[in-house]
Amino acid sequence: MSLTETQSEHGFDGREYERFLQANNREFNALFGYPNNAIKTSKYTILNFLPLNLFEQFQRLANAYFLVLLILQLIPQISSLAWYTTVVPLVVVLSITGVKDAIDDLVKWLPGLPSL
Repeated sequence: MSLTETQSEHGFDGREYERFLQANNREFNALFGYPNNAIKTSKYTILNFLPLNLFEQFQRLANAYFLVLLILQLIPQISSLAWYTTVVPLVVVLSITGVKDAIDDLVKWLPGLPSL
């Protein structure tokens, strides 16, 4: 069902003109060059996903703590454990969270997909 609205307005030059639009009819409204009301709610693009996602994840205190711990474990004089004991859990947590964020953002782009 679509509503048709006719509206009389004054242009920049002071003359009246009519505007025709139909609610929920994008094809009809595109004929007159009206802008659409599309809203972008996704956070990432292909180019900025990895840096922006890592930036957001390292703002969490636990992830930042493990990153500092990893840097300290790379110094052999003060480390009692191997570096990979911190790298593996950190990479697993960052990967799982990154995949979840990517799926959530992809659902916003493709509305037919179910959300997590």
